[in-house]
Order: sequence, then structure tokens, then C-alpha cells
Amino acid sequence: MSRMLSSVLVLGLPTAALAGERVYQFRTVEDPHAVDPSGCQVAPFEVNVRLPASVFVREAGAGGGKKGTGGERREGMALACARITDRTFAEGSTADFYVRFELPEGRFTGLGKCTMVSNAVPRPGVVLTSCALKLTEFPAGYVGGFATSSSVFNPRGLPGYNTGSFWTLRVFEPEPAVSTPGSGARPTKDTR
Repeated sequence: MSRMLSSVLVLGLPTAALAGERVYQFRTVEDPHAVDPSGCQVAPFEVNVRLPASVFVREAGAGGGKKGTGGERREGMALACARITDRTFAEGSTADFYVRFELPEGRFTGLGKCTMVSNAVPRPGVVLTSCALKLTEFPAGYVGGFATSSSVFNPRGLPGYNTGSFWTLRVFEPEPAVSTPGSGARPTKDTR
């Protein structure tokens, strides 16, 4: 019996963590027709793996993320570009990673490393990995941020397992201007 990944997804999840912070959460699933993989030519390293993907978010009011409940809609596309040097995907090995997300809010681009967590769970040949990327491009109104993932990579195309990720993007707005004594500006209220 094959097992497919399914989950609860949210785009634009509100957060009270920090003032001026916005959090986006969504799922990507490899999709060779989602975007042209030649876009990897802009990655700042030699790419040997290209992963075009569709972006999915949870429909408002969709039930609990249980398998079979549906409730997802396609909300964008992504292109991941990697330089993998350890084809055994040994635990703790890393890969250079560049990703571009095209979302309704705009383009987000990240650059950094992914670390292999396992190459044998849930079965040998399925690679679990985690990425931590600095956002190098983001829509106007933000000053930066980062992207993290919980990912499954199926390089052998084993049946029952999709290549895809759960992504969290945390982006930050500029700090409000704080007046200095004698500037004539009114002090801003710190709401943190």
C-alpha cells in the first residue's frame, strides 16, 4: 500500500511573535509543468538538481488536514535549484540550495543550505531534509527574512512518496521610526 503526504496548510498566518512580522506557510509538490527549470541558471552556484513545483495552501474552513478531506488549492509555483555533492545523502551532509517562490503576495527568493536528516526513513532511498535559507528577494514593504522547510526528497522515484516540502517564510517590515531628542518628531509607541 502506498502512502502519500497530506497536511494542513495556511498562507499568511497571522502571528503575535514580533511587531512587523509576517508568516507564510504552504506546501510545495514537485510538478515538472509548474515552471521552466531553466530559471536555475541564475543560482549563484553550479546546479545539478532542478525541482519545479506547485504551491498549495489550505482552503479557508477546510477540515483538520486529515487524509482524504481535500481542502487545498494551488496558489503559486516554485523552482528549487540545488548542488548536491553527496549522492548517498548521508545524515548531516549538506547541499547548496536556491529557491524562488511565485506567490500572490509577490516573489520570494531564498539562498542557503539544506541538511540531510535521514536517507532511510520511512524507507531506504527516501531522503528527509531540512532547509534554512536567507531571503534575498522579497516584495516591497519588507526588509528581509528567512525560509525554513521540512522536506522529503525522492531521488529514485520510489512509489508512494512525493518530493515536496512544508515551508515557513518569516518576513519583516521596517522598524518604525523612533524620534531622537530635539528632532521635533513625536515618539512612537512600542507595542511589543
